[in-house]
Amino acid sequence: MELRHFRYFAAVAEHLNYSEASRRLHVAQPAISQTILDLEEEVGAQLFTRSNRKVQLTAAGAVLLAEVQGILERAEGAKRATQRAARGEVGVLRIGFIAPAAAPILPPLVQTFRRQYPEVELQLHHMNPDAQFAAFEEGGLDLGLSRPLLSEQRPYFEEEMIYSDYLVAVLPPRHPLAKESKIQLQKLASEPFVLFHRIGAPGLFDEVVALCGRAGFSPNVQHETDLMTTVFLLVESGLGVSLAPSCAQGLEQQKTIRRPLTVQSNTLCLCAIRPRGSKSPTAEAFLEILRAQIPGIRKEVAAACGVGAGRQGER
Repeated sequence: MELRHFRYFAAVAEHLNYSEASRRLHVAQPAISQTILDLEEEVGAQLFTRSNRKVQLTAAGAVLLAEVQGILERAEGAKRATQRAARGEVGVLRIGFIAPAAAPILPPLVQTFRRQYPEVELQLHHMNPDAQFAAFEEGGLDLGLSRPLLSEQRPYFEEEMIYSDYLVAVLPPRHPLAKESKIQLQKLASEPFVLFHRIGAPGLFDEVVALCGRAGFSPNVQHETDLMTTVFLLVESGLGVSLAPSCAQGLEQQKTIRRPLTVQSNTLCLCAIRPRGSKSPTAEAFLEILRAQIPGIRKEVAAACGVGAGRQGER
């Protein structure tokens, strides 16, 4: 039995007229008659009584009709659900993100996505870049908000740049340099440094070291932490200074001082990353929202790190 058999049977049962069923289905009447005969042979029971004047359902036909109506409704429901899933309107979306870099942009993105796609189950996971790629490998992520791909990753993943950021100096509240509008990096050469640990963000750590090297010194790293909020906490406590992306956020009540540098670091980009050739409709739906918000995101980041918005498109 196929859905075609059930549709033809339901049409004849609804109208009790083969000619009318033929007209409604746009199918030749002999084809409908043969299909009903095939169905009767399949179920082993007569479904209609026929005469020159009228067609009537048999008792067996009435029972089958109730079942068929449910089957056709479920088939149509399955079709609609499949189409909605293909549009990203239902299903699951699993996103990994670097919390300090994604914190300024993620809440409005999530709020917009949930308004437009309330039936998608959204799973958000704070992960460093290495953990995100491990999750991709295991099939546990659909989308990552992470640092740019390494050259060896590009054959397997694709990326879209969201914004580019720069390093700023992070100082304790009463630090002597807090009065300056911009910080000469050489003035921090004798300071103890508090940095986000290299294993969590090797690109960030290496850029801090390289920038200090270009200024003529190697940073005296006294503390490495696995949370950016802890970096700010230790700096606020007077245990050292730091260099951090301008958009990185600490706890709401933290009172560290941030100042731009007189020399600009290399860009620190946040990218949307997914496996090359990914067909996740929910991820594509999220990316459409993200793409619409990117101009505003880049303008806000540019204002935070003191560069022109036009520079945001550069890599």
